[in-house]
Amino acid sequence: QPFESDDHRYHLVHNGEIYNYIELREELKTLGWRFKTKTDTEVLLKAYQQFGKECLSKFNGMFAFAIYDSVDNTFFMARDRVGIKPLYCTLVDSKLYFASEIKALCTIPSLKLSVNYQSLFDFLVFNRTDVFDETFFTEIKRIPKGYYAKIDKDGMKLFQWWNPEDYLRENGEDDLKLISTKIEEIFVSAVKLRMRSDVTVGSCLSGGLDSSILIGTLFEHCDIGADTFSTFTASFPGHAIDETSYIDSLNKRYRFKNIRTYPTAENALEKLREFVYANDEPTTNSSFFAQYEVMKLAKENNVTVLLDGQGGDENFAGYQYFHGFNLYGLLKKRRISDFGTELLKNILRKQDISAYQTLLFQLLPDSVKKPLLLRAVPYVQKDFFHEYVGKSRIYNEFFDVRSLNQSLVRHFQYKLEHLLRMEDRISMAFSLEARVPYLDYRLIEYLLGVSGGLKIKFGETKYLQKKALGKYTIEAILDRKDKIGFGTPRDEWMLMEQWQKLTEQNFNDLNESFSGVFKKNIELPKKGFDRWRINNLATWKNLFLN
Repeated sequence: QPFESDDHRYHLVHNGEIYNYIELREELKTLGWRFKTKTDTEVLLKAYQQFGKECLSKFNGMFAFAIYDSVDNTFFMARDRVGIKPLYCTLVDSKLYFASEIKALCTIPSLKLSVNYQSLFDFLVFNRTDVFDETFFTEIKRIPKGYYAKIDKDGMKLFQWWNPEDYLRENGEDDLKLISTKIEEIFVSAVKLRMRSDVTVGSCLSGGLDSSILIGTLFEHCDIGADTFSTFTASFPGHAIDETSYIDSLNKRYRFKNIRTYPTAENALEKLREFVYANDEPTTNSSFFAQYEVMKLAKENNVTVLLDGQGGDENFAGYQYFHGFNLYGLLKKRRISDFGTELLKNILRKQDISAYQTLLFQLLPDSVKKPLLLRAVPYVQKDFFHEYVGKSRIYNEFFDVRSLNQSLVRHFQYKLEHLLRMEDRISMAFSLEARVPYLDYRLIEYLLGVSGGLKIKFGETKYLQKKALGKYTIEAILDRKDKIGFGTPRDEWMLMEQWQKLTEQNFNDLNESFSGVFKKNIELPKKGFDRWRINNLATWKNLFLN
């Protein structure tokens, strides 16, 4: 790259994979196109030449690309539907710069960087990053997911080409047998497409539903030999969050190799700077460090492509707090009997308190919600809070839902991307390609048209996923009531003396650097996300803003 069209008019740079490039190439051949290579890059460019912007809807994959038209002197840039692959840009001295990573743009000599206080607010108050086009840098924007940009002499204009809201059905399909068959058909196809590779493929594996179903699907439908396929796991022996017993049980059914890494408080501290640098922006949770160690482990074992279970929670309503969205939706529809049944089942299953907090947050008026939010971040100054809360897309739109299905749409719009950004940076830090079959657009679009009553039922999240795909995992995992993912003993880590000292230093540093944001002479909570976030934020500031 850059890849040039046969007539030398178009010039393409491309990041990602078009998984259905073989089928697209055959379609383009019937339209008269001839190919010099066997790459998806050539298919992408010729598809653009044939279909223009409509080519985007034909791509099944993860992509960010830019095409320069040397005849019209125009630029076309686009990103995939849900933001798996990143694309950043900045305007400096009337010149447009773009890149896949922010750190590339940081090398522009005349670019002076400053913190984006709206992003800082959403990070501290809502534990969210990567909202729409915002970054932590005022001067750098991202092309939003599902958008394309046209750049000419008059400037840059953005256009949305894919919106999950378009596929939302409030009274969706509810025939469980037919729906389950369709889900299995799409998911198996998604996995097979993502197994197209000239290099070694492996998979991340926790003891949860998403990744274990993925492994089962691989073994049942792909040509994988026993004891040859490598999986990678973060393990915490002796801790309640350790999931290796479930992996050992799964391994009795499917004979994969499981290679483990053992992240500790000490190596998280030792690698803090390199971890933050790899991510370009602060991260919200120490679970991403566990993911970092898993990716490193895969690289050390000569695996180049990693399949991952990202997106299962957003498609099938897997987070515990989705119960709150579900209950609120039932109330909005005046389905009082169903509300009572689900609430009782939630209580009997001892669901996480976040379910009830989410329900209450949607029911309460602004005059109550804002003080409650402020109380949750006691180290944030009141004036800073009130200046930015009203401008927060998370505050104004994320909780503005009328059903469980619409809350899933909001997750694709305002939550999933910060997970994908970390996945991309962490994998690319080790020159790995992470592929996410649960985010095949066909599955997303189909599931948004399926009744929310099948996704959470009888107080159980992922009810539909278990019915449709549960046969690919084991009973012990299907029966789990906890949710861990890439969890770490974060609270225990943050109590370590070295972390305690560093947190105090970093909090004082932030107080001096970001005037008007933090309260002075206040102690941070001992537990929770706060201490990890403070250390991430301060490390990021020292790496990128100093």
